[in-house]
Amino acid sequence: MKYFLIIFFTFLVISCSKNKIPKGILTPKEITPVLVELHIAESLLSQRHGRDGSVENYSNDLYLSILMKYKLDKKVFEQSVLYYGKHPETYRPIYDEVLNQLNELDANNRAQDSIRHKK
Repeated sequence: MKYFLIIFFTFLVISCSKNKIPKGILTPKEITPVLVELHIAESLLSQRHGRDGSVENYSNDLYLSILMKYKLDKKVFEQSVLYYGKHPETYRPIYDEVLNQLNELDANNRAQDSIRHKK
């Protein structure tokens, strides 16, 4: 009985410690580049179509084109975002990586702009 309890609790700890992502939910590696592109797209839209209200017309098409690029179903993406929203301990590292990539892109763009201005 003692060994059974040890095995049972060991199994319980191992199964609880693994944060398994359910089937049909994008993995962190799958969702990160999509979120990066969505943030870039939203930024471009807000700069180009800021206050005239036409952002709504383009944003849905842009959103769908990004999902098509990654061959993602809209429902799968939305379910993934909802899942991660309910699991912030899992979502936080994903968003940290998204922010890191966006900051890196920004730094590269600033460096290229600086080089262009020097010429």
